[in-house]
Amino acid sequence: MTLGSGETRYYRLEVAARLVGLSPVHVRRYVASGLVRPAVRDERELLLSDAELARLRKIRRLRVDLGLNEPAIGIVLSLLDEVESLRRELARYAAEVERGVR
Repeated sequence: MTLGSGETRYYRLEVAARLVGLSPVHVRRYVASGLVRPAVRDERELLLSDAELARLRKIRRLRVDLGLNEPAIGIVLSLLDEVESLRRELARYAAEVERGVR
């Protein structure tokens, strides 16, 4: 399901769960614990974006492949989010330096 005129796609929770190889129960638990934040939440259904599907895939890999429990997954995701934030900040800084040099 695509909403709006942009390229972002949104999926119902059940569809998202199937796409990432998790049960809807697990996806609901990850939403309830705050590991995943639905893009749209109304009284009837949760919609998850492509970015949240990518996050669910990370969660599945951490849980299944590495055997991490939910608190450990939260810590790893937090650290990965921080690394990504620092990478964006470094890229902005490098672009500013490049503009200043030329």
